[in-house]
Amino acid sequence: MRHFLPLIACLALAAPAPALADDCRDRIAAMFDGGPLDPFARPPHSFVGTTYDTEGTVRWVYEARYETALKTVGGMRGGQQILLDGSDSWMGETPDGPWTKAPNLMPADHEGFIRAQMAQNVKNLDRTDCPGMVDVEGMTLEKFVYFTRTDPMPDAAGAWFGALNTVFVDPGTGRVMRWETSESVAHYASGPSGDVQVNVYTYDPAITVTPPM
Repeated sequence: MRHFLPLIACLALAAPAPALADDCRDRIAAMFDGGPLDPFARPPHSFVGTTYDTEGTVRWVYEARYETALKTVGGMRGGQQILLDGSDSWMGETPDGPWTKAPNLMPADHEGFIRAQMAQNVKNLDRTDCPGMVDVEGMTLEKFVYFTRTDPMPDAAGAWFGALNTVFVDPGTGRVMRWETSESVAHYASGPSGDVQVNVYTYDPAITVTPPM
């Protein structure tokens, strides 16, 4: 019996691990419902998204500003911009226009489309990790890691996409400050991408997105 005591002790210590993993998954899942991962709960903000290749070289920079999840302006730095208001779309050469009406790029029920993808992301959560507080460029932020993907969309020729997400949240405000995606996968790709995208967020209640009259 004495020989089995160390083994029993190890098993006892190991037993809570699945529960802890489940707690982390549940916590991340809850963040999609009114929390940091819910785009409808995110106040007016802008972000700069920089995509790096496997060598660490910048491939492109995407810039956007959001009044709400349904009123946005964004595009590649120096490239064509897209303004969205619900399901209506406009295109312009700068983030401030002038704007030209474009064929609608979003489904008629844009909000329902986003919410459906949120639910799919929660359902497909995997590889969840909650490491706790970390220092990010002088800020103390809480780190969350998870992999997820959307389901194939029948009305979009079976399109789907996913990625490994590393999200850094300000524990005081509950806001996402930095969001990294890697190992991106999609219906059209033969395997995960080696690119890494880093989005850095800035919040400003004065941000508005006004569609042209």
